[in-house]
Amino acid sequence: MAVRAYAARQGWGLDQVVVDTRFGPRGQSVKHVRLTGELDPTQVERLPNVAGRCPVRRLITGDVTVTTVPTGVTAVRRISAPAPLPE
Repeated sequence: MAVRAYAARQGWGLDQVVVDTRFGPRGQSVKHVRLTGELDPTQVERLPNVAGRCPVRRLITGDVTVTTVPTGVTAVRRISAPAPLPE
């Protein structure tokens, strides 16, 4: 939520955020963040940092180490709606 809200406030072309978190054996957590949309490299670098300041993350990371891994950025091609059928 924090990433979407930040990108919206900045007017960035973020279409989707997918987060996959895996928990390791010694209390370690690895979080993969997939950002989809028309983003430049600076924006891609910035958004995982914003995710690190998310209030939910701060709530759950008492003694847990979280590693964030950006896993890719793709542009989404928008397809226009089909023409209406003739009557």
